[in-house]
Amino acid sequence: MSLDVVSLLRELDFRIDGGTEERSWLLRSPENAIFSVAMVPSAERVSARTIRNFIAHQGSPVRPLFAGRTATDGVLEQARAGQVDVLTEHPLQLILKGTVFTPEAFEQATPVQRKSSRRMAWGRWAIERCLLLADTPMHQSEIAGYAGVSQQMVSRVCKNLGPLVTSTIDGVEAQKPVKLLERWAAAYPGAGGQQFGWYSLDPIVKQTLNAVEEARLLDVHPLVSGDVAADRLMPWKLPTRGRIYVDSPIDLSGRGFVAAPLEEATLITCIPDDPTTWRLTEIGAFPIYEDLDLADAALVYWDVLNSNDVDSREAAEQLAALITTALSL
Repeated sequence: MSLDVVSLLRELDFRIDGGTEERSWLLRSPENAIFSVAMVPSAERVSARTIRNFIAHQGSPVRPLFAGRTATDGVLEQARAGQVDVLTEHPLQLILKGTVFTPEAFEQATPVQRKSSRRMAWGRWAIERCLLLADTPMHQSEIAGYAGVSQQMVSRVCKNLGPLVTSTIDGVEAQKPVKLLERWAAAYPGAGGQQFGWYSLDPIVKQTLNAVEEARLLDVHPLVSGDVAADRLMPWKLPTRGRIYVDSPIDLSGRGFVAAPLEEATLITCIPDDPTTWRLTEIGAFPIYEDLDLADAALVYWDVLNSNDVDSREAAEQLAALITTALSL
């Protein structure tokens, strides 16, 4: 049978490095602990017999990692006791030397942990974003293509969302968009990355358009988010700061800007850590403009919600209504 072991390990926030022997891997945990394992051909169900048959022919001193869609209670008990190492898909868990790693452990991490240098759950958050943006049901293969993840991962995320989504012959769609948006926004840490502050005396919208024009000339794929994007999607508040995602640093000094600290900036350019920032802009029935490209509505919502202006929450509520109403039609 075929099991996408790499995707399972990545969903558990593990990094994979080359091992010292054939079929051996060095696994790095979210806490940077390193485990050396020898991969065993995956099984539908890992049982005591699976383990016995492999150990009888084992020649490597590296601990074997048994992977399967499921495992018997006896095997899981042995794994928790540190006697064997096991990876299962249902439920998704990795047990190494008695330590149990699950997606829930990552989701329950504190904000300080979430902002550390370890891998983020960008794929899972992109799947949820995709479901929020789509105005019609989408097949899992479509979602996987947009989010840049495996179809297997899409299936697992949708299953974990429970009653928040529904699956029919036409595809998957959000069943409770308001609750799904709240869940995603609470877990998502923002696009992250390196930010650059700029200051100009021009009106915010004009600043943003000038910066977009320069960014397009430099081919750094600008996406407008924050106040200006919100004003295009759902006019409510007067833009007080521009925000543009770019894939490389740009110098705006030739456009009437001067570099400024972030807290004093009238425009911020950001090179995001989130690799899915550009992937979902074509999903949903949201307006398209010639003079600028907007970040997807969910990202715009998060950026506005987490800004410091006194009317940001009200503006975010207008965006939330736009997103969830489109899903309800």
